[in-house]
Amino acid sequence: MSFDVGDDTLVRALREHNPWWDDGATAIGPTLPARRRSDYYHLARPDSAGSQFEDQSVLGLAGRFGVGKTTLLRQFIYDRLTDGDAPERFCYLPFDADPLYQLQSDDQLQQAIRYYESRVLGRLDDPNPHFLLLDDVHRVDHPTKRSIEGWGTAVAETLESVPGRHVVVTASAGGQLERELDRVGVAADDYDVQPILPEKFRDYLFTLYPSLEDTDRRVSPTPIRRGASSLPAALDGGDPAALVETIRDQHDRVSDVTRRIQSQVVHYLAMGGILSYAQEGAIEDASDLDDAAYDRLLGDVRHALYREVPAFESVKTIADLERVCALAARNQATESVRYQRLVELFDVDRRTIRDSYLSALAELYLLTATTEYDNARPRSVRLYLRDTGLVTAFTDGEPTSALRDRDVEANLARIAAFDHTMRFAYGVNAANGNDVEPTVEYWESRHGTVDFVFEVNDTPVPVALAYQPPVDDKRAALDAFLETYETPIGFLVTGDTVGDNTTIQQIGDGIIQLPYWLYLLLC
Repeated sequence: MSFDVGDDTLVRALREHNPWWDDGATAIGPTLPARRRSDYYHLARPDSAGSQFEDQSVLGLAGRFGVGKTTLLRQFIYDRLTDGDAPERFCYLPFDADPLYQLQSDDQLQQAIRYYESRVLGRLDDPNPHFLLLDDVHRVDHPTKRSIEGWGTAVAETLESVPGRHVVVTASAGGQLERELDRVGVAADDYDVQPILPEKFRDYLFTLYPSLEDTDRRVSPTPIRRGASSLPAALDGGDPAALVETIRDQHDRVSDVTRRIQSQVVHYLAMGGILSYAQEGAIEDASDLDDAAYDRLLGDVRHALYREVPAFESVKTIADLERVCALAARNQATESVRYQRLVELFDVDRRTIRDSYLSALAELYLLTATTEYDNARPRSVRLYLRDTGLVTAFTDGEPTSALRDRDVEANLARIAAFDHTMRFAYGVNAANGNDVEPTVEYWESRHGTVDFVFEVNDTPVPVALAYQPPVDDKRAALDAFLETYETPIGFLVTGDTVGDNTTIQQIGDGIIQLPYWLYLLLC
């Protein structure tokens, strides 16, 4: 009996993966979560004409396994179908759905595109715009198999031959997408890569309480990012008064439910942005997670490391990356770790630690290492896992400690605040035309630590976190930073046990105090 696997497996399954061709939006609607995360509104722009999917020829979405890339794609298709777009305009190809799709993948991809063009798209009199959505293309990236063309070849050819086409590609890391698109000569202006990260606190909160998304109640970061009363305007003018009023206005939208919002912070910290999003329904209490939730989360990370890291030629010992994550989870960014200590622990040189281990983890959006601000030769580094659920997964494996131990909660709050500050830094700069990779550092003084420092138009913005009392050292550290760098604005973010945590105050000449929960919402 002969055994043969053809190179048409993907083509044969196309209608299975694109059920809307036959049954419209009803084929996909029941499979989608009711929730929409903030990434979706940014990408799909459902209340405006067009979308970020159409702003360029190729849009890349990069994020680790389980973060929700596929769900975003399917939500985009569903909403466009319900708005009246023809089902034939959308072709979805999932390369991780079946390992057989990855055999002779260049031929399979070309065949799938030809079938779609001739048998599906050809039914429309006016097919433009239309979308080719290639999910998990890193699974068909075969750099060691010279006889197989990478997915970028088919993308470049189809863009050149078919006008009005938009291609969306997803992968675990932005570099995987950029390298392949650069290899085939797709111009930098013709593609964009957006990271998809674990859901933010605002996404989790709006899922629990949808009424908080109503127009007159929704806390919006937009007025903080741009406009006459924004952070950039305050930095330019040197007067925080208008910015303070903007923050107060956002606070007043939800002032009657602040206690309810505060009560959910610890549950978000315990679950993180993957577990809180992956559940079938919104979970109000982290203790309601099933017993295996953190084990699955940890398994997904190991799965990603061993599947994706081999593509990073500089990483030789993949298990060390998991050990770095475990070390970061134990340390919880409570203190800096000397590079020399990492060298001793992992028995590699400093360059390998910095340029291989930490770089690979950052590219996979698992961990970000940060150094001291304005220090050209840092000797230490702080290690932040980008999801607080991972901290729990690597340590306790259950939410009990976070829910009962104030010190554990405070450490998780610092980690979540770092992640949100990274997003804040990107959002503020992008809103003002500076589409740069966000960088958040820390700063040490004799008074204490300024936890986070980022820049807007080359002006540093310090953020000090006083999640628990006392607060005096943090304020003194902020004062020292403002004086040292002559910057006009600094933020003092306080937890709900520090003073009056329901008001926004201007302290001194440039420090703005605001509650932790509101800071997360504004990021």
